[in-house]
Amino acid sequence: VSLSKGELIAMSDQPPTFPPRSPAKPLAHVRRWDFRLAAIVLGLLPLVLAELALRVAGIAEPASGTDALAGFNRQLRLFEPVGDRWQTIRSREPFFQPQSFAAVKPANGYRVFCFGGSTVYGHPYLADTAFPKWLELELAATQPGRRTEVVNCGGISYASYRLAPIVREVLGHQPDLVVLALGHNEFLEDRTYQPLKARSAARRWWEDRLSSLRLVTLFRGWLHAPVKDQAIAGDGGLPLEVHARLDDATGYASYHRDPKWHAQVIAQFEENFRAMLAACRAAKVPVLIVTLGSNMRDCPPFKSEHRAGLSVEEELRWQAEFDAGTASERRDLKAALAHYEAAAKLDDQHALLAFRLARCHDRIGNFEAAREHYLRAKELDVCPLRMVEPVEAFQRRIASETQTPLVDARRATEARSPQGIPGHDEFLDHVHPNVAGHQWIARAIAVTLAETRLLPVADPWSGEARRAMYRAHLRMLPASYFPNGLRRVEWLERWAKRARLRDETEPADARAHLHAGFRWLDLGDADAAWAEFQSAIKLRPESLAELLRHADDLSEQGRGEAAAMLVRRLAELARDGETRQRMEATATGFLK
Repeated sequence: VSLSKGELIAMSDQPPTFPPRSPAKPLAHVRRWDFRLAAIVLGLLPLVLAELALRVAGIAEPASGTDALAGFNRQLRLFEPVGDRWQTIRSREPFFQPQSFAAVKPANGYRVFCFGGSTVYGHPYLADTAFPKWLELELAATQPGRRTEVVNCGGISYASYRLAPIVREVLGHQPDLVVLALGHNEFLEDRTYQPLKARSAARRWWEDRLSSLRLVTLFRGWLHAPVKDQAIAGDGGLPLEVHARLDDATGYASYHRDPKWHAQVIAQFEENFRAMLAACRAAKVPVLIVTLGSNMRDCPPFKSEHRAGLSVEEELRWQAEFDAGTASERRDLKAALAHYEAAAKLDDQHALLAFRLARCHDRIGNFEAAREHYLRAKELDVCPLRMVEPVEAFQRRIASETQTPLVDARRATEARSPQGIPGHDEFLDHVHPNVAGHQWIARAIAVTLAETRLLPVADPWSGEARRAMYRAHLRMLPASYFPNGLRRVEWLERWAKRARLRDETEPADARAHLHAGFRWLDLGDADAAWAEFQSAIKLRPESLAELLRHADDLSEQGRGEAAAMLVRRLAELARDGETRQRMEATATGFLK
């Protein structure tokens, strides 16, 4: 067809026209999406069926698997329902004592949850001699109209960031009181978990939901070998359970003086502690804080380092003075002190040097200076396994700010110790109290509950009735109970590599021999204890009177058999028959 020029121009001014479209096909479109959804459902169905099968079979419980969120996952629990009770999940028992309490609290019930590390757990013994158990006995006797349950939530090596989710968990179990006795374990793990805490609410929700799936738990177990290696790549995540830096062969080598990390750990402790208090307050559950003490006199620092910037020449001079002090310490304490002070002028940041200065002042009789240097040795410890002063001071400050009741176990321990410097007279190792220490904490909590009106004024409980209750409870324990504590202490000392500092802990005076004997007696080794007592008596005959007083203390703890054994051995040293008969009668009285 030929078109003229005018026709082409006319056509260019008209809009283009197209052939009509074919009718829409909505049904085909819908079918296409139905097919896609069906494919997704069919693809997921095996996973759903596998998840249901794992749940029915009770396999891959999320609480038993690796939690990449390291304590921040709220799906990870400490307790599970069993019949009409709640009990500790079996997989958590290596770190927690098996505990059980009624699912429905009785109308006259009083339920306490105690949180902390291995001190609350009862290490090196078990929960039977930890302060939560003594508190339960105390409240049961002095509050006869109530059914008391004191639940031990002490986790071995557990720091505040691991305990915080468990505090939130137990708030759903009708607690009447939460006891917080924390602070020793904050530096045990190498962690930087700020990225985990900074997760958005949506991400946190999805990750918690995924962590609750049995399949996820199962796959984690297959894909990641040892639990200790599990972490969120790039997020600074932590394993499900504690993996202390000292568990590694290079654990000590990984500890260095790091003021920035040190300050960050303290700040994180404060944040976690405030969060626990806030959660309890929001749930209208009272809180009681216990400040714990530590062994200063008989516990040298775990690791020491020189100050930054010390030249090679200065270090050689420092070492010469330190070695001269070591050589002088046995024969001339003042000369040793002079050498150590000369070394301190070159470098006063060395923790072991501070301990040596404290020991010299202690043996000379300069107890105020000794206490100052013992405290400094603890604070300078590059491997801080004892609570540092800022952590303890914060607990006092927050108790004052929030008007939270506080039981000052640290100050009480110092008041009971000679010259206010605790050692093996109060502690079995670097931080774990002896049985008497746990009993005192329990009594102090009971008194504080009455003073603060958290409980009605207690019925009077005589010293004789308390001793009888303690004795009856201890007699229920197996004969191996205290010797097993000794084995755990020996394991702990190997773990902490205390053999490197064995010379620092050898008793050198009557007091040290006495306290070493007290410790051996607490750990069930009567022969080792007696050898130390004989050394003390030989160095200072007045030690005999101190041993008789200690026998009275053992009787007060309910340990009449140990008290009687000690007095009978002391009777063998008596020169006249009348004294021996009197002591034998005393020993017999301890057994009644």
